Amino acid sequence: MFNILRMGCNTAHGNNFSVNRPKGYEWCLLLFVKSPAVFIIEGEAINTPANTLIIFDKNYPHEYKSSGAEYKNDWIHFELNASFFDQYPINLNTPLYISNHLYISDLIQKIANEFYSNNSYKEQTIEYLMRVLFVKTKEMVETNTLQPWRSKVHEELIKLRSEIYSNPQHNWSIAFMASKLHISCGHLQNIYKNTFHISCMSDVIKSRITYAKELLMESDLQVGEISNLCGYENEVHFMRQFKKLTTLTPSEYRRLNSITDK
Repeated sequence: MFNILRMGCNTAHGNNFSVNRPKGYEWCLLLFVKSPAVFIIEGEAINTPANTLIIFDKNYPHEYKSSGAEYKNDWIHFELNASFFDQYPINLNTPLYISNHLYISDLIQKIANEFYSNNSYKEQTIEYLMRVLFVKTKEMVETNTLQPWRSKVHEELIKLRSEIYSNPQHNWSIAFMASKLHISCGHLQNIYKNTFHISCMSDVIKSRITYAKELLMESDLQVGEISNLCGYENEVHFMRQFKKLTTLTPSEYRRLNSITDK
C-alpha cells in the first residue's frame, strides 16, 4: 500500500537553492521545510515560514526556492494507492503550516531510521508511522488557529499534562504549573482550557479520581489510604469529589468494579 523510494532528513542547501520540475515526478513528494521558503503554486509565489509541510501529487509541477537564507528540509519520495489519500485527506500541492514541528520532525526521523534499517518488520512499521504522520498533519492543520502560543509552549503543555496524570498525588497548583512553563497564571489557564477543553485544576481533579478508580479496582487499600495516595489531605473532600465525577461513592464504585476478588 505504501512504498518509499528514497528519503532524507535535515538536508541543507545554500541561500541560492531553487528547484523547478515542470512535470513533477511520477511519484509523490513530501517536503517538510524547516526554513523560510518560497513556493510557486499555479503561477503564484507563496512565502512560507519555517516548519511548512507540502505533499506534491504525482506529475504535479514542483517549483520552490530558499527565501535568501540557508534552505533545510526533510523529504520523502513515495508511492501509494489512491485510497490512502481518501482515508487520510490532506490538501495536496498546498503549503501547510505545522504548529508542533518537533513532533512531525521526530516522526520523519523514525521513518528514516526504519527505511535505512534491515529490520524484519520495517515495511509494516513504516506504513504505520506514515499513517500517524498523515493523521497528525491533518489534525494540526485543522486545529491550528495561528495563535502564537501554539508553536512556543504547546509541547511543554503536553508534557505538563502527562506529568499531572503520571503523578496526580503531587500538590498541583496554578502557580506551580505556570512556573514550570515560565508563563503567567492567567495565560496558563487560558491556553490549557483552549487546548484540552478543561480547566487545569479540573484536570488535576480528574487525574486524581482516575487514579483512585484504578486503586479501588485493583487493591484492597482502605478509602482513607487511597485518598492520601491521590493527593488528598481530607478524606471527606476526596469522597465528595469522587461522587461528583462518578455519581458513586468510592465504596460503591469498588463493589461494582473490583477485580481483586474475580
